[in-house]
Amino acid sequence: MLTSIVPLTAAIKPPIDREQILNAAATLGILGLGADSAPRMLALLCDPQVDGSEIASLIARQPSMYARVLRVANSSYYGRPRSIVTMEAALLLLGRDAVRTIAVASCFDRTMARSMKGTAIDMQAVVRHSLTTAAAAEALATIARPPVASEAFIAGLMHNLGIAVQVHLDPRGVDAMIDANRNGAACGIRLLESNHALVGHEECLAVVFEAWQMPDSLVAAAGHHHGPMDAPEPHRDLTALVNLGSNLGLAIGPGYTLEPAPIERHLPAMLWLGLTDADLDAVAAQLPARVAELGSALFDA
Repeated sequence: MLTSIVPLTAAIKPPIDREQILNAAATLGILGLGADSAPRMLALLCDPQVDGSEIASLIARQPSMYARVLRVANSSYYGRPRSIVTMEAALLLLGRDAVRTIAVASCFDRTMARSMKGTAIDMQAVVRHSLTTAAAAEALATIARPPVASEAFIAGLMHNLGIAVQVHLDPRGVDAMIDANRNGAACGIRLLESNHALVGHEECLAVVFEAWQMPDSLVAAAGHHHGPMDAPEPHRDLTALVNLGSNLGLAIGPGYTLEPAPIERHLPAMLWLGLTDADLDAVAAQLPARVAELGSALFDA
């Protein structure tokens, strides 16, 4: 279980606890109790143990997702000619993990759209940054930790979902963070949260992932992606990949309301993974085109 980061405002109002986070997530529909709800499908698809037949069955129940997966499978993102016309062919030619990550991405924006409706956060900007982080984390994993490349994509894609719960629980705190950014506050989001918010978005997501019974590595990446060296050592690889992927996402821009500007590269995370500035620069150079290809295949009609 994660330890709550107690903000400065806790002297006025007590910090938010796990039960409140879960209640908020349920209210927003993020816990996804319905068998075919987007959050429930996300939870199932995020499980690295899910097999190909179950993936095909899940996708088959959602025609729009089925179409999106085939669109991405045939896109230049995977370098395929337009020859994949069934989910079975996609699983055979691309592999289970690739199809699983496409499916996660295809329903992620639906979950974000519902949970962040009516908030002060630009949902489309968050989705765009999340997709960029996912592609960057996957590319970095391909260099440094190939076995976790698909998990890096999924963890990168999901890393800001906790913002939706944070906004619901503490709208005043989030507004204060936005105002601080507008007034030129040059600090990381963790410091903004400690100064203005009652709960951090990392903690919110980690609690949701625990409720989804996600693997410990994904829970750790959810709860520590802004401080990857704080993650338990067995799960530090994935957490460091998400941190560096998010850094590249902000560097190529644009950011989003709570993280509008680039941040410094996390040197300890780079050293942990054995990555160099040249590695990150090489991924950054290809990232805009890769994200444009993936976003077009996922979201364009």
